[in-house]
Amino acid sequence: MKTILMLLDNPFTNDRRVSREALALMEVGFEIKMICTRANGLAEKELQNGIEIIRIFDKSIFDPKKFLTHKKWGEYIENNFHFDYIHCHDQTMLSIGVSIKKNRPSVQLIYDSHELFHSWPINSTNFESWTIMLKSILVRKYFIRRELKNSRHVDYIITVNDSIASNLKKYFNFKNKILVSRNCPEYIPNQNKSNVLREKFNISPKTKILVFIGANIYLNSLNIEQVFQEFKNEIDVAIVVISTKNEHSLQVMNYVKKMNIENVHFHDKIKPEEINQYLSSADVGLVPTWNKNDLSYWYALDNKLFEYIQAKIPVLATCQPEYVKIIEPNKCGVCINADKKNAYLNGYKSILSNYKYYQSNSDLTAKKISWDNEKNKIQEFYKQLAHE
Repeated sequence: MKTILMLLDNPFTNDRRVSREALALMEVGFEIKMICTRANGLAEKELQNGIEIIRIFDKSIFDPKKFLTHKKWGEYIENNFHFDYIHCHDQTMLSIGVSIKKNRPSVQLIYDSHELFHSWPINSTNFESWTIMLKSILVRKYFIRRELKNSRHVDYIITVNDSIASNLKKYFNFKNKILVSRNCPEYIPNQNKSNVLREKFNISPKTKILVFIGANIYLNSLNIEQVFQEFKNEIDVAIVVISTKNEHSLQVMNYVKKMNIENVHFHDKIKPEEINQYLSSADVGLVPTWNKNDLSYWYALDNKLFEYIQAKIPVLATCQPEYVKIIEPNKCGVCINADKKNAYLNGYKSILSNYKYYQSNSDLTAKKISWDNEKNKIQEFYKQLAHE
């Protein structure tokens, strides 16, 4: 049995993409060892759904001043674990993986890039001073340079969509084909529509609910302010934002309060197994990512898009290339140009005018675009590696 050593920069408690990949590879006969970060209250070693989890990384792996840390961790892993492949999730883990690869050139190094890191913006709304912001910019530049340098040691790349794959191929001057594996949820058949959001916020049955879900929400980055303004106190329309309650979401809440917008509700993050139930209680799913300046946003393919489709609700999204590629051919929603006046409001009215049509197409799309079909790509990729 071939062993894949996965390196992960979180405690592996709620990383659905990583979990899906690990379980899919176990289905076709690979052993998975997940080396990840420590966390209070979590065991250092445990077996979860057949995945061997080892939580050993500390916070020093994120500290640019401790530049020898990755080399030390690489040596520790190399001396204490048996493995055939190193699968690095995102750029911090790639740095550790490269440390191992330098000592064991024969081992295959796979870089799983969940985002376009070199074009990911720094959120500037929370910095207390310009000096802290300047330090953050310099640290980011160092990490970007490190990722580019480490890319020379990578054998294969996996990423989340075609646009990012094309960009990485040019940026890294990468010779091999890049595997695209989209982070789609599993298909959920025969689900019943929930009323959890209506009950939670006392929203009347005649009021339509537009939902936005995301791990975090920021001001001045995702175009969410324009959404709020266009639907401000609109009769029979409510917006529900489901996101982690932290300093970032607090800024968004304060913005809504300052603008006297009364039809926006905020809900803390929910458990992964509850996502479908919550989203199915809404009428339309929002994907507002109108940011032309940062390629990471322009080339985005948010998990929320697939979650809305699996919840069988139409999608109202901005017209970035990866959204358009899914929504328009499948007719499961409407893509809008946010530079046009009242684009979101008009897109919503377009969905509402033919709601059953878009809802029915969302259901059909959910069967086609799901992890049940997507996982075959990564399974075949690793089976080919093992065969070679």
